[in-house]
Amino acid sequence: MTVTFSIVIYDPNEEAWGIGVASKFLAVGAFVPWLKPNVGAIATQALANLEYGSKGLRLLEEGKSAKEVINILISSDPLREKRQVGVVDSKGNSFAFTGKECYPYASHIIGDNFTVQGNILAGEEVLEAMAREAEGKGKIYEKILRALKAGESKGGDRRGKQSASIIVVKKPRGSENEFDPLVVGKYLDLRVDDNPDPLKEIERLLDLWIATFLDEEMIEIRQYSQEIKEAIKKLGYNDLKSWIEMNNFEAKFTGDKIGKSVLKVLLDQAKRS
Repeated sequence: MTVTFSIVIYDPNEEAWGIGVASKFLAVGAFVPWLKPNVGAIATQALANLEYGSKGLRLLEEGKSAKEVINILISSDPLREKRQVGVVDSKGNSFAFTGKECYPYASHIIGDNFTVQGNILAGEEVLEAMAREAEGKGKIYEKILRALKAGESKGGDRRGKQSASIIVVKKPRGSENEFDPLVVGKYLDLRVDDNPDPLKEIERLLDLWIATFLDEEMIEIRQYSQEIKEAIKKLGYNDLKSWIEMNNFEAKFTGDKIGKSVLKVLLDQAKRS
């Protein structure tokens, strides 16, 4: 059983599909999210039927719409009233289903290019808060994280917290760097499997992922020289270059410039040390 709240979303500007999920359940990211670049995204939860994920993606790849996929999946499932599923297809069409026997509060909201759904929630305000964030501006992973945090702020899973996941896929691209995740269409892939505050931890991991893999603004080191000097000293390094190399951030360091998120990671590490 995967008792949870989730968002399934498509961003037409980024041509990206994403899922964010949080739950009082171990390793929710291993079961709920199913995605494929240029195909779509599926969240299967409540009394989760994992075949909804694998079979659903095959149906999407055949050209079925989100609504058609869900109707096919539940039509032959004798336990459908215990299932909950949200789907966004390759064109951004969204649809969701919440079985009548899902533990309350259980429901979903379908919007433009997204659906949010949950069960054993504190109330309808959880999904309403998530939907508002889904309709907001920003990068797809920012909207997903904001939606999860908004849902949690309204009570989230009424049993508590344990795990979370954010996954985003995009059309694969060629790269000179063979270790670029987008070579295989993987834009973001994060899981927190067992943690007393999984969304706080996944936000920390998101900063690291951005700093390591995603393109971003480069800023002048001299503008933050004092803060950097103090952070490096507190963390026990002789110089910034040594810290950069130890943390695999060479691609975001030119000698006089540093990635904006890399600087954030540095200062956050120093603050926590």
